[in-house]
Amino acid sequence: MNKIILDEWLSTMVKKPAYLLQLIHANLKQKDLPKGKIFIWSKISVGDIRRLICLQKLGFYIVDTNIQFSLSKKISFVNNFNLRFAKPSDESGVRALAKNAFKFSRFYKDPNISTKVACKIKEEWAGNFFLGNRGKWMVVVEENSKVIGFLQLLEKNKNTVVIDLIAIDENKKGKGLAKQMILYAYENCLKKNGIMEVGTQIANISSIKLYSKLGFKMNSATYVLHKHG
Repeated sequence: MNKIILDEWLSTMVKKPAYLLQLIHANLKQKDLPKGKIFIWSKISVGDIRRLICLQKLGFYIVDTNIQFSLSKKISFVNNFNLRFAKPSDESGVRALAKNAFKFSRFYKDPNISTKVACKIKEEWAGNFFLGNRGKWMVVVEENSKVIGFLQLLEKNKNTVVIDLIAIDENKKGKGLAKQMILYAYENCLKKNGIMEVGTQIANISSIKLYSKLGFKMNSATYVLHKHG
């Protein structure tokens, strides 16, 4: 059965009711959707053309094609940077990074969401870790007492962790910081033979190359669609 779920947190970010549509059957009608000034999004497999056509007829448009990867083999780790788990005093530095680091995200790509709002969404998303509202772990890399990268992780189950957010200072890219944070997380957040999962945008070529180089394998791909009332 199709489900339309109100997302109260996202509603406060976009300043109008925001919903997640879980489309199970391609029989949804316009009358079934919330009315008025709303934002609604959905995610479907790239192979499900019937549901894609259904959503497009209802005014949804694709903002992202997301690729899901997983890593299930032990990887070696040598710490060449100042890596550690985040502490409360890191919040302002993490927020500052998150605010401008996710140019490939669906919120930035949606022409009906302002850059200011897209920045705020990711800033608050990362900030929720320090409030205890999202994420099990956060790894940070520090240089001269400044946070120059962070990796936020979710615990899917006792054997699986999910990379939720990863960001590097624009001036520090190309030094292997993302790789080192991922390796540190694999070493310290997973039990032996655990699995690490991540999703990234098909437009984010550098991330795809990074995950592939580390041994992540592609599992699936999904379309992410938005609709504004």
